[in-house]
Amino acid sequence: MNPVASILEPLRHLDIERWAGLRPAYPPVAVEFGRGEIVLARLRRKRRAAPVLEAHAVRGLPAQEPPGPAPHAGPTLSETIGSRLREVLEATGTRPGKIALVLPDNLARVSLMSFPERPPNRKHLEEMIRFKLRRAVPFRLEEALLSYQVLPGDGRGVDLVVALMLRSAVEPYERAAEAAGARPGLVDLSTLALYNLCRRELGRARSGGEDVALLNCAAGYFSLMIVRGSRPLFYRCKSFGSGEDESGAGAGTLSRELVTSLSYYQEKLGGAGIAATIVRTVAVPFPVVEDLLGRLGLGAVVPLDLGRCLGAAPGPGLDPEAAQRIAPAVGAAVGRGL
Repeated sequence: MNPVASILEPLRHLDIERWAGLRPAYPPVAVEFGRGEIVLARLRRKRRAAPVLEAHAVRGLPAQEPPGPAPHAGPTLSETIGSRLREVLEATGTRPGKIALVLPDNLARVSLMSFPERPPNRKHLEEMIRFKLRRAVPFRLEEALLSYQVLPGDGRGVDLVVALMLRSAVEPYERAAEAAGARPGLVDLSTLALYNLCRRELGRARSGGEDVALLNCAAGYFSLMIVRGSRPLFYRCKSFGSGEDESGAGAGTLSRELVTSLSYYQEKLGGAGIAATIVRTVAVPFPVVEDLLGRLGLGAVVPLDLGRCLGAAPGPGLDPEAAQRIAPAVGAAVGRGL
């Protein structure tokens, strides 16, 4: 069964299936649209060898709202971003073609759902998902794109990862890519792409019966994922207040939200402890995050190491800050390489 709901076809596969270990055909080029910047990563995949980072670029974007129809005459923001993407493609020697798009986590609603009994068919399962979502979102489901994946498991129940994103939030980015001559072949979210990239490292970090965590501090928001065994157990995304991640006040928001998340993890999910936390940050400085997580007991705190995650040196001329910035795009482009 195709793991992506048919309604998602305009989105060209929001990449939830990788959470269950399934591997769709990923384009080797990925572009992340973050707040105020565009990031490109292009990989060369090798049979029986680690993928190689062939090209990467980080470029600034106009300080405007997310792309959409312009309120005045002239080019739309989608066209402006499309023009900047075309420049990045040319600068890195990347041919326009099928690419993966990586969007901010806070544009989507990602949920982990459980039902005590497995529905008899897919139609009933989708009805149950929609019924549960309808009470939890402030918009009509007909205005959104839905994708879900059944996670492997035993017993009568069923566990799922569900992603929901407004069509109006996705389509402008696709138009921007198409304006640059590219074809969006897959749409991913930043932390899901990082999970794909760090999956092996998270497995190595497990100790005894403890869980592991992944923290993504991006521009404008942060996301925490806790993994038990080979399955995501907990996920939460929280936006920073205006300018918090730039002024340093973001550490306070991060601390408060992590305390709440860890309390839920311990009391509701039977958390036995976190052995290690891999951190990707382009917002709150890593030493601040490291100190905070250490005081909260999130195990060994280590920065995301792009070379270790890829299984090979990422290439010359890539400083640690740039490696942190391009990591989600690399994760989306990894495909079958890891």
